[in-house]
Amino acid sequence: MGGTQDEQFSTAGVTPERALELLWRQAPDFAFVLLDVSGYITGWRGAAEAMLGHAEDDVIGQSLDIIFAPEDLELGLAHMERAVALAMGHSEDDRWHLRKDGTRIWVAGSLVALYEGDRHVGYAKTMCDRTNLRAQMETTENRLDHAHDALRGRDVFFGRLTHEVRNALGPIRSVTDVLERRGLVTAELTMPLKVVKRQVAQMERMMEDLAEVARFGAGKLQLAKCDFDLGNELREIAAAVAPDAQAKLQALEVLTPPAPILLHADKARVHQIVFNLLHNALKYTPRGGRIWLHCTVEIDQAVIKVSDDGQGVPPELLPVIFELFTQENPHQSEGGFGVGLSLVKDLVDAHQGFVEVRSDGKGRGSEFTVRLPLCVSSAEGAPGP
Repeated sequence: MGGTQDEQFSTAGVTPERALELLWRQAPDFAFVLLDVSGYITGWRGAAEAMLGHAEDDVIGQSLDIIFAPEDLELGLAHMERAVALAMGHSEDDRWHLRKDGTRIWVAGSLVALYEGDRHVGYAKTMCDRTNLRAQMETTENRLDHAHDALRGRDVFFGRLTHEVRNALGPIRSVTDVLERRGLVTAELTMPLKVVKRQVAQMERMMEDLAEVARFGAGKLQLAKCDFDLGNELREIAAAVAPDAQAKLQALEVLTPPAPILLHADKARVHQIVFNLLHNALKYTPRGGRIWLHCTVEIDQAVIKVSDDGQGVPPELLPVIFELFTQENPHQSEGGFGVGLSLVKDLVDAHQGFVEVRSDGKGRGSEFTVRLPLCVSSAEGAPGP
């Protein structure tokens, strides 16, 4: 059977254009909203009315701000969403939105900037109600908290174990030193003594490594936390690495909300996290490439994203990219990831945050996302599940 795709659709009784129109009208789970260049609603399709409670005739000409929670509006996140879409082509956010009756729903949304040629003509936003999924996530998070407590107990045990083993190795090392100093080592005992000393030294190194792992796992990494505006810090960090970007003719763009994002964290460690991610992006983005550093707020978390259009991450490395010494090509100094990303994960974990990476594969760029808890005061009023 031949015929073009359009002809096949027509034979079935619907063209692609008509199918798209029907989708917008009938999609049971997805809301489609069209906006003009200023963010005012021009179309309200799909499940928009069922999801958010507003009829299309009631919202045409209104700002999309009507569905944003007050705390997000205060931070300027509605405008921020459009600014990111305009700069990068699209913006993705998961956040609480308001229905007409004032209830909150957890929405996964994607905003795309629309162009005719080089002229920006508006935006299209797709939304899906994920309130049930959010509840499941919080249940899972509670279970993970219990698992983390169990792991902390394990690390405390390993810390005590390494202490006891090192105490036991101390006398053995001391005896070998006494034997050598007093000349009591015969020719027959020279080789066995060297073996003992070598094995003791190796055991001590192993115990020190284990102690470091246990120390971090037991939460003994010292953090000097204070309150600060994350947006200001990100702009300072970007300014510091700007010369490196300029040297490679790379465009580094920083996007932060107009209102402060107050973070309670170790400022030096946060700088270290972002520096490592930016340097990683600079390293793996070719000359003339683009890098974006932006932040937003999702409930009680500050979200930092470092995106680029560089080399990307091979699929096989995604599951292990934050593990120590992970490299795409260990034999090339420019060939992969080493200690930097592992350190990022450790520091984020120390702040009880979360870090993840997304990439569509080699040559298609990457996006690293860091989530850190906000100050208690800035998170007040955040909705529950």
